[in-house]
Amino acid sequence: MSLTERNTTAAEADADASPVSGVESYRIVDPMDRTGRMTVEAPGGETYTVVGSLDERIGKRLRDRAPGATARMELSPAPSGTGYVVARVKAGGLPAL
Repeated sequence: MSLTERNTTAAEADADASPVSGVESYRIVDPMDRTGRMTVEAPGGETYTVVGSLDERIGKRLRDRAPGATARMELSPAPSGTGYVVARVKAGGLPAL
C-alpha cells in the first residue's frame, strides 16, 4: 500500500469537518496535483482535503478529473489524522457542466 501525504495548515484542517463513510458523489474543487492532493466538495457543501489514495491505481483514475467534474468515491480519514484518503472510486460520476 502506498500513500502520499503532506501536512496541512490549521485552516485546511478546520475545513475537514468529520469523516465521511460510504461511496458518495463529490465535486472536484481543486484537481489532484502531483503529490496526490486535491480538494473535493460533498453534496451538502462541505469541503474535504484529500491527501492521497490507498494505491496508485486509484490515483490514476482521479488525476484527469477537471474542476467541476464529479467522482463517486469513498473517503477515509488519513492515518496522520490530517485530511482524507480515497479508499475507492466507483464508476458513474457525472461529467463537468
